[in-house]
Amino acid sequence: MTRTITIEDLYRLRFVSQPRLSPDGSRIAFVVTTIDEQEHEYRSAIWVALPGGEIRRFTGGRARAHSPAWSPDGRWLAFVSDRESEEPPRTGTVEAAAEQGGQRPTQIWLLPADGGEARQLTRMEHGVERPVWSPDGRYLLFSAQVGPSEPKTPAGKPLPKARVIDRLWYRLDGVGFIHERRHHLFLIPVEGGEPIQLTDGDWDDSDAAWSPDGQQIAFVSSRQEDRWRMPCPDLYTLSIAAGQPGELRRWTDGTLSCSSPSWSPDGRHLAFLAMPKYRSANHVDLYILSLDGAVPGQVQPVCLTTDFEGSCVDWTNSDLGDEHLMPPPGWSADGQTLYVLASRRGATRLYAIPISGAGQEPPTLTPGEVHVRDFSLDQTGQNAAVLMGGAVQPPEVYRCSLTLTRGADEPTQEQGAGAPALSQVSHCNDELLQELKLAVPEYLPYRGCDDWPMDGWLLRPPHYDSSQRYPLIVEIHGGPNTQYGYGFFHEMQVLAAAGYVVLYTNPRGSCGYGRDFALAVRGAWGEKDSLDILAGIEAALQQGGIDEQRIGVIGGSYGGFMTAWLIGHSDRFRAAVADRSLTNLISDFGSSDFGWVFADDELETTPWEDLERYWRMSPLAYVQQMKTPLLILHSEQDLRCNIEQADQLFTALKYLGREVRYVRFEGQSHGLSRGGHPYLRLQRLRFILDWFERHLREPKPQSD
Repeated sequence: MTRTITIEDLYRLRFVSQPRLSPDGSRIAFVVTTIDEQEHEYRSAIWVALPGGEIRRFTGGRARAHSPAWSPDGRWLAFVSDRESEEPPRTGTVEAAAEQGGQRPTQIWLLPADGGEARQLTRMEHGVERPVWSPDGRYLLFSAQVGPSEPKTPAGKPLPKARVIDRLWYRLDGVGFIHERRHHLFLIPVEGGEPIQLTDGDWDDSDAAWSPDGQQIAFVSSRQEDRWRMPCPDLYTLSIAAGQPGELRRWTDGTLSCSSPSWSPDGRHLAFLAMPKYRSANHVDLYILSLDGAVPGQVQPVCLTTDFEGSCVDWTNSDLGDEHLMPPPGWSADGQTLYVLASRRGATRLYAIPISGAGQEPPTLTPGEVHVRDFSLDQTGQNAAVLMGGAVQPPEVYRCSLTLTRGADEPTQEQGAGAPALSQVSHCNDELLQELKLAVPEYLPYRGCDDWPMDGWLLRPPHYDSSQRYPLIVEIHGGPNTQYGYGFFHEMQVLAAAGYVVLYTNPRGSCGYGRDFALAVRGAWGEKDSLDILAGIEAALQQGGIDEQRIGVIGGSYGGFMTAWLIGHSDRFRAAVADRSLTNLISDFGSSDFGWVFADDELETTPWEDLERYWRMSPLAYVQQMKTPLLILHSEQDLRCNIEQADQLFTALKYLGREVRYVRFEGQSHGLSRGGHPYLRLQRLRFILDWFERHLREPKPQSD
């Protein structure tokens, strides 16, 4: 006997991430995150899939463990954890502060691949990130923050501080203040010792990757004069000899925002992901750079995905994680094919792209209506560990052979040369899923404004009765340069289980349809994208089973902007929920962690140069026309869309005597719905469900 999903089932979901295939392909390490129901805290541990199918937990305890990395010989597993140090904390140290209730910094630990006790390798004051093994297994490369210590009393008690700000970009949502510390690269011998700092300067260095011969490191860094206004990481290589840094080379010219470099097996090429500094619309392409005898400034990277409408990043939205991942491209053993994750038309898949260029339809290794979030390869480049899910399946780990073979049936155009074998490895959510009857999405293609083709999906209640008419809730994604599609959404499933039909669409501005489609809302938020959404509602009504008098709308971030915009321009909706919204572009310029980007790229003008344009594009300008009952949700530590945006909308509506309710979430950032405090995630969903139950449950009374 199955049941429908509940809000509380969030605490039973297991969040799987970071699948890392061992060099010989025999084992897969991955991270499983759960929610402690008693403490309302996330717990994460590393699990390993062994030869023969056995799954074993490798790290225990209450501390979080993540970022598994296999040694080249497969004998050791490095990972990052905030577990208690092996050494007793000394007065005045960060360990002592952690003992008194502070946050313990994450460090690298080493664990024998066959099991045993973990050994602590680093003791960096501000913690470490992203361990990467040298090809000879003698060193671990990692990223760590460099900067002043927090002021403390001799007993380790934090002291208040005065923050001196001298740069434009000084804080980041979900992180906090970033103006005093820089991320740099370090090297540490595996047998232990003091870390060697490889990079330094008033910039951040990240995404480090070893060359196959261990003599160079590729990484990205934004070092231009305008890096604190419009960061744009370039691609660099740094030579390494006897564990010491040598010659530094810069390979790109500041026009591409680069990430995720990956060396070819022969070390002669670098593949990487990048988008233009300006007018990118967050559409990411795959590039290749030939280093064979090349001189910086005399060689240009080649884009391999010019004609491919997919974006090489996971833009598919889900509320099971707060990251849009860009794993580095993987190379085939012969160096002729690159494997890259890309978002396209509602799905995120793993694609095989020849170094000669993708064309319009490169073959996918993961066909179907899937959401691939991450992947890694073995040393041969012939096998992959893939993190993949779907609209009714939270992501799990799969094995994938990268050999494309033509089956008995002719492959579809999307599959190209045919689909390789996929086998599921982890089954972390099987027990819960066996209890549930979930809503299965119905694909809804339709025509938007200007007769543009659009993608939409309908979730009907799991026990849908075609003789009944149900209220409709329209979900609007953030970005706007992301996409809805085949990601698992606990929130949407809860709404469908409560008896609502849920509509979600990809209006113009969404990713996964090519850069031009994503750029179509540049400088024109709300104008035609809102009409695309309204057209989707009309298409949904034509499918039947929906009460057109009971329609609600909800969205977060850009989706919150669009929710407020719609109720200021349409009386179609009975109730609305604006979550972490942008409402006033004028004040957002100075209150967002990087609101000025609107002036530099989106609108190409400032509020003081064209105040009318900023105000015309602000939902707050239309507050007098907002008659729809509105629930406003906002996190108090949201630095992306500052809470003052919600303050202004609530105050204006309340002043006008409109029906409005305002919920502020203490201590949370912009990503509350996807990775915030578990207890407040439950509370948020309860507020949403209560609001729609209050306004949409009963048919609208007929006026005389």
